[in-house]
Amino acid sequence: MNKDVFIYRVDDTDTITSVSDNWGDFAEGNAWSGFLRPDDVVGRTLWDFIQDRETRHLYQELFKRARAGVPSRSIPFRCDSPSERRYLELLIVSLPDHQIEITSKILRTEPHSPMNLLKADTPRSKDYVTICSMCKKLKLAPEQWAEIEDGLVHLRLFEADEMPQLTHGLCQSCYQVALGELEILKTASKAIDNDKK
Repeated sequence: MNKDVFIYRVDDTDTITSVSDNWGDFAEGNAWSGFLRPDDVVGRTLWDFIQDRETRHLYQELFKRARAGVPSRSIPFRCDSPSERRYLELLIVSLPDHQIEITSKILRTEPHSPMNLLKADTPRSKDYVTICSMCKKLKLAPEQWAEIEDGLVHLRLFEADEMPQLTHGLCQSCYQVALGELEILKTASKAIDNDKK
């Protein structure tokens, strides 16, 4: 298997049934290895790992359309590690018995200075900062987002005794992209329904 392709499957209840052999390496690269070993993931629902409402809704809609027979399209997203930016594409495919296969493929990476904000084992304060689930920009104000490095400086997080906790959402740009993808899938779904009649 390609080391830059990571696959996991969920059953009809969205419980994770399997992860690819290299999933542990990906978790380790994200500094998750002590917290999310493959054995800790399989058998748990996907929603245990997606807390923010917007991202959960997006995945649920994509799953619903895949299970309805709508052909999947690759969706760009980011999953940065503490030491590099990672640009990926996501592909969601329906399998028999309403199972879903989720494939993430790394398209390219860019190094950046190590960031404690992205390390799972970093001590956290009671404060929260919102990070976009798709592009990894940080929310500075209600309508203002910035690349993570700029956001760290703007929010003065390097001056804090502890890093804030991360909460996830979608910036305006990624929200519009997600809505556009859902609209394309909705149109394809209607075409499939019309063909069945």
